[in-house]
Amino acid sequence: MATPATILLIDDEPSLCRTMGLILQRAGYAVRTASNGAEIHHQLEKGGYDLIFLDLQMPDISGMELLPQIRKAYPETPVLILTAHATLESAMEAVRQGARDYLLKPINPEQLLIRIREILAELQQPQRRREIVSQMQNLIAELRQMNGELPPATKLLTLPPADPARIMRCGPFTLDLHTRHVTIQ
Repeated sequence: MATPATILLIDDEPSLCRTMGLILQRAGYAVRTASNGAEIHHQLEKGGYDLIFLDLQMPDISGMELLPQIRKAYPETPVLILTAHATLESAMEAVRQGARDYLLKPINPEQLLIRIREILAELQQPQRRREIVSQMQNLIAELRQMNGELPPATKLLTLPPADPARIMRCGPFTLDLHTRHVTIQ
């Protein structure tokens, strides 16, 4: 069974945190909340979040001030802005600062869950690609060992710099990931 994604919800509205937390937990996510500066910094120090929701207007800290700090500490973690006070300027600034999405309160639970699933699925693609490359490296090393060949001291499988997402080469083997064809030179 896979570990549930962990979501941090940063918002000063207790009812929103409670309601949204329940919605996310029922959908299978692990949820942590923070509603003030001290809680926010404590939760951010814990880390390990797959996704962060960030309110823009809180009494003791601005979400817009907090956003660059979050992006610096967790550059790969998507941050979704939550706000009841949307402006075009704040939306553009949030995106410039690295926010993944800008959502308006009140939030439709179904649309929220769909958006979370989309974002988390996109995050899994690079991780899965690394897993596949690692598995291929192991299989090629095993094949070479079976053939009595010694693996080279460098990496067994290298990705060419031109298009690492498509072509992989190892010795005489070339694998096109898009067409799923292997050629031997």
